[in-house]
Amino acid sequence: TEERLDQLSVIFSVIGTPSKEDIANIGKADEYIKTLGTIKPKKLENLFPAADPAALDLLHKMLKFNPKHRCTATEALGHDFFRGIRRPEMEISIKKPLESPQFLHVQDIEIDVLKRKTYEEVLWFRDNVDRSNTPPVDEATTERQERQ
Repeated sequence: TEERLDQLSVIFSVIGTPSKEDIANIGKADEYIKTLGTIKPKKLENLFPAADPAALDLLHKMLKFNPKHRCTATEALGHDFFRGIRRPEMEISIKKPLESPQFLHVQDIEIDVLKRKTYEEVLWFRDNVDRSNTPPVDEATTERQERQ
C-alpha cells in the first residue's frame, strides 16, 4: 500500500538506500525503491548527539535493511549496551516461532474490532503468564505506584 511505501522513504532517510543486492531480494517494492534514487545514510551520532556510544553501536547493528545483515535478538542482548542491566536468568526462549493473533492478519480491520481484540489479548496475557520469574519490586517503586 501507499502507506507502506512511504514508510520505506522514512527508513531510507535514516539508513540510506539499500544496496543492489538487498533490493534484489525484496520482491515487489524494488521498482518503487529504484524511483527514490540514491539516499545517503545519516550518521546516528548526528541524529542522537546525546546518546551513549554503545547505544549508537547497537542501533547501527539493528538498523540494517537486509535482515541477513542485522544482529539477532541474542546478539543484541549480548551487546555492551545491556551490560550491567541484562538478567539472562529471567529470559525465556521458545522452541517455535511466535504466532500472532489471527485478527492482525486482516488488511481492513475496523478500529473498534482492533481495540476489542487487543483488549482481549491483554486480558489473556494478564491471566495466563507465569509471573514466578518476574524481577522483585523495590519498596520505593511500590510506594510511587501507589501514590499515582
